[in-house]
Amino acid sequence: MHNRAPWPSPVEPAGPVPPDQTRRAGIKWKFVIIAGVAGGLLVIGALLALNSLSKGWNQGGAFGVPQDFPIYPNATLSGVKETISTSGTRVTATWEADAPLDTVTAYYAERLDMGSWQITGKNAVDGTWEFRRTDGKIHGYIQLSGHGQQTRVDVLLLK
Repeated sequence: MHNRAPWPSPVEPAGPVPPDQTRRAGIKWKFVIIAGVAGGLLVIGALLALNSLSKGWNQGGAFGVPQDFPIYPNATLSGVKETISTSGTRVTATWEADAPLDTVTAYYAERLDMGSWQITGKNAVDGTWEFRRTDGKIHGYIQLSGHGQQTRVDVLLLK
């Protein structure tokens, strides 16, 4: 006969062996939490991107408009298009400003002739101004047209 010790042996279980537990059928909470966090981060990232993009539209920097290009304060971007071809990049942009034509004209006469921008010509017939960036990488045209207290700013940039 063999003598049993008062403690359980490592080979024999101490008590009855529990039956194998089956996996619960239901929601996998780890997956739900990970997917929720990932989805939340995507939404936050998209909102931040839209916010910076909308700021960029009104401040320059949108779709090929250089960050330092002067934009009349509180002017609203109404259209922008960038075309890339073998001959270079062409950007057209239009802003609407809540100010009379003479005020907006004075703003651009000053801002397009300072810093990294220089006015190179003015067409007295149609009111178009030609300008260039002082580093020589960009030149363009700007035309201002007034409609009462509204001024439309049309810009063509050639890179």
